Amino acid sequence: MSGSNEMKMLVAAGAIGAYFIYRARADKTEWVPSAPFHWERKRAAMADLEAKDIIVITDFDATITSGDSEQCHDLVGGSKLLPDGFRSEFAPLLDWTTNTNIDGVEWWDQAHALMIKHGTPQRNIIPRLVREAKMVPRPGALEMLQHLERNGIPVLIVSAGLTDVIEEFLRQHGALSENVTICSNRLNYEADATPKSVAPEPPITSFTKEYAYSSASSFFSQHADRRGIIQLGDSLTDVDPAKKVPYDHLLSIGFLNARPDGRKHAEAFDAVVIGNNGSLRPVAELLNEIVGHPAGIMRSFSTLSSMSGAALTRTRSWTGAAPSP
Repeated sequence: MSGSNEMKMLVAAGAIGAYFIYRARADKTEWVPSAPFHWERKRAAMADLEAKDIIVITDFDATITSGDSEQCHDLVGGSKLLPDGFRSEFAPLLDWTTNTNIDGVEWWDQAHALMIKHGTPQRNIIPRLVREAKMVPRPGALEMLQHLERNGIPVLIVSAGLTDVIEEFLRQHGALSENVTICSNRLNYEADATPKSVAPEPPITSFTKEYAYSSASSFFSQHADRRGIIQLGDSLTDVDPAKKVPYDHLLSIGFLNARPDGRKHAEAFDAVVIGNNGSLRPVAELLNEIVGHPAGIMRSFSTLSSMSGAALTRTRSWTGAAPSP
């Protein structure tokens, strides 16, 4: 391809909001702003914010944890630490190839009903369940949470998983701090330490996250004066928790993990992180800049590299124009 044609391609790609690649040095993470100039405007609008102006709303499974980690219900339903009878009845719910209820709230109702029926997992086994699970923090997740704690920035974890598992995971990694609130499905234990019910009812699912505004009403009431939101998630519905929240500024970052097609994520999120181990460190860097602290090794998340051949290839594979400003 001639230099002239290559330049024309670059100009055309920029005109449709093509995806620039920034590789975080620590993990070679690919960050793809869905519409670079739109991202820059939104990012610049947050430049004058301080720590007291910001909240973070984040998913847990495959966001705080790596994309290939076991998820909350999976590790409970498949753990050999739990009774065979429970695992046998739960197994069809984990068969994603034939399960007709995977896209409905009924899946969560059935899963929770089986936990109550079998009285499992018992409260005292949850630490071991989590410790032995194939569940690890996403690179940079713990650093980000520590950064948020140090700066007193409230974090709301909105998850279709299980509060008990999430709390224990954060506890084991020293990240269950006072600034963290969890909005998820909590097992209600009685004196015999077996679950007797699950709250809330109806459950929080991948399809009902918009109701986080009412489910976590005390969180939003307490922080009503914070009008800047950083939103993180791996599923398209992870942008829903902020839909009813009053705000002035919002930046959303989606984690594509191993999905082969990023077009829908590019439409839903302001930026997309590629790969199961795509790092959260640049998010901490972004927050670092917003709250006015000196940048670390990585200078500026908003500094984008020039578009490479690999970026062009990925742009063409995603297809279509990015969201309009």
